[in-house]
Amino acid sequence: MADPPSTPAHQITAAAPPPEPLTLRPDDRVDLHLHTLASDGAWTPAALVDHLAGEGFRVAAVADHDTMRSVPEVARRAARRGIRILPAVEVTTRWSDRQWHVLVYGIQPNRADPEARAFRSVLADLDAQLLTLAEDARRRIEAVGKPLPSLEEIAGGRPLWPYHVLTSAIREGHVKNLKEAAELVSRMGGGFTADEPLDRVVDAAHQAGGIAVVAHPGRSDSVGALSPEDLDRMLAEIPIDGLEAHYRSHTDEQTALYRRLADEKGLFISVGSDSHAPHQPVNPRPWRAVWAKDLLRRLGITVDSVTGSAPVWEPGMDPLAPKPKPAENEPEKPEAAASEPKPDAAMSAAMV
Repeated sequence: MADPPSTPAHQITAAAPPPEPLTLRPDDRVDLHLHTLASDGAWTPAALVDHLAGEGFRVAAVADHDTMRSVPEVARRAARRGIRILPAVEVTTRWSDRQWHVLVYGIQPNRADPEARAFRSVLADLDAQLLTLAEDARRRIEAVGKPLPSLEEIAGGRPLWPYHVLTSAIREGHVKNLKEAAELVSRMGGGFTADEPLDRVVDAAHQAGGIAVVAHPGRSDSVGALSPEDLDRMLAEIPIDGLEAHYRSHTDEQTALYRRLADEKGLFISVGSDSHAPHQPVNPRPWRAVWAKDLLRRLGITVDSVTGSAPVWEPGMDPLAPKPKPAENEPEKPEAAASEPKPDAAMSAAMV
């Protein structure tokens, strides 16, 4: 007896019903940039959803580095708690001789239709590069008499990526931190980060109906800050869609700059903490939904407008925004010293 015919995957995913309509108040809590243990974070899907529910978040986006493996489970758990999870991924790209992190929103990870083929290929290529780099780094470290017995436990059944190898090197006492681990691999001739051309990533995202937003444009400690001149050159070549104007380390001055640039260029504005684990570097931030109103609307979520003549955003409205650093001849104030600790620069471009 012949097996019944199988329904093609692209027909199943294409027939998936759209999410229920959702309307948010202007001050409802959202965070559109979160990581899990699928990449370099430590949030489990269960712990992340518990935290979001406990803090009253209405919408969040799981945006792991170069993978969407956690999105389905987080979305399922969150739906039971009344939280909408937006599919996202933070893609490592290259343009103008440097790396840029790009948040791609709105592409479901189970898409198997032809329009999503190019974007699936981007993520598959990055995964293959990272798997190769991880195995190479493992071989190089162990070849010089530095065993990594904890590596299997750290990977925990996940695909082996360079971050796991570097973390194992720390646990085994071969190095003190991620910066030293990355430098160790580099000295041995290995690598720990992969990227794809920015134009390829954006084009593939657009083919699948996704939205491409430059992540943390004001972070000079990572891959480098995005200047207005950079943005002009980028837009002249590549049709990016938005800027993450609200970010955990942005001062009010930086937020104002990137909101202004987004308004002038007709770009979406996103909001994100970049939380990787409890208090690492921060917990999910309660950004106001109205600050990302246009982006959320594009993603199927309506946000009510602010009432009367009240501003959507102005300096001082975000109590968690870090204070500007004092001038060199000015004593540092306690509140400035308490702002976010700087990540290891050698790893921040690849991991945070």
